[in-house]
Amino acid sequence: MSAPDFSPPPRKAMRESVVPMINVVFLLLIFFLMSAQIAPPDPIEITPPIVTRLDQPLPDSARMAVLGRDGVRRHEGLIGAEALEALAAQPGPVLLRADAELGAGAFATVLRDLAQAGISEVTLAAIARTE
Repeated sequence: MSAPDFSPPPRKAMRESVVPMINVVFLLLIFFLMSAQIAPPDPIEITPPIVTRLDQPLPDSARMAVLGRDGVRRHEGLIGAEALEALAAQPGPVLLRADAELGAGAFATVLRDLAQAGISEVTLAAIARTE
């Protein structure tokens, strides 16, 4: 009979701990979050306009102009330059209702014409989608 073996059992090879790697990753994450710039700053300081909601009433002196997809101004049965003259002759802001298919160039032209006629306050009517 052989003598009993009282030597310590063989140890299993230990896996390397991932805790130090996780610590380094979190430190790098914190460093990059603290040093990163989320958005470039504006070149000048501006005050953005206040958005007018459609359920808020416009002043009683508001005038309404309609723009078709052809870019022609309409106001109280008048069309084109006559509508612009009638808008300029009345005091108060202008509510501008434009067709969704109106091009940006035609819209910019209408805004320029309104500014040249002395109309400084224009509100654009829009529909909010809830999709």
